[in-house]
Amino acid sequence: MKAYIGCISDKGNYREKNQDRAVCHMTDRKGALLAVACVCDGIGSFARSEIASEMLTAGVSRWFEGMKAYYPDTMDEEMLVEDLDITVRELNELAYEYRREHGIDIGCTMSLLLLAGRNYHVFHVGDSRIYLVRDGMQQITRDEVVMKEAGGRVKPRLANYVGKDRELWMSRLTGTLEGKAAFLMGSDGLFKQLAYEDVAEAIGRVKSSRHAGKACGRLLELVLERGERDNVSCILVCAVP
Repeated sequence: MKAYIGCISDKGNYREKNQDRAVCHMTDRKGALLAVACVCDGIGSFARSEIASEMLTAGVSRWFEGMKAYYPDTMDEEMLVEDLDITVRELNELAYEYRREHGIDIGCTMSLLLLAGRNYHVFHVGDSRIYLVRDGMQQITRDEVVMKEAGGRVKPRLANYVGKDRELWMSRLTGTLEGKAAFLMGSDGLFKQLAYEDVAEAIGRVKSSRHAGKACGRLLELVLERGERDNVSCILVCAVP
């Protein structure tokens, strides 16, 4: 199994700053594929939530740089997954403590994918999304929202986020890929204006990680052209046997 990866994050055409962050990394040391991708969306009602997004994605990047030399010789897949789980929980605690020490509200969603050979592991908090794309688009994460009344209207509100509490409640999912597949990851700003046909066309052109990065850029352009007002982040992980 090999993979092509790309990612992009942009503040969009209407917001003053980008509270999203997106990172992706890959190695195939000794023929063993290992990739990690993470998207975080800062909570818009908190003025400094990009701090939480940066904490999480920078921490995941540091984790990958520290671990990639040990896989597959010293650490196997199970050990990596356990270590990543611990790392994410420690990063959540850092965000929580930052809130307490500085007296400001910060928080973010997190959708994280670890790909080890044909096996994938998902770590998820909030309402960013991961789709498994094959013949169609299957959302493999759940939007962690509740419906609340505000101003006489019932609207979805985020029920869970990184930095909310010292102890992190996190969804986990594990699966195995059979044949060619792709993962599309993004903040909620990506998916409101996007159709499967857009994604299928973009993925169909991916033959390298450079192409994957360009595909992310094209999907970003599409949703902004269609009037998306939020920050937009996009990650593509295309797996090929």
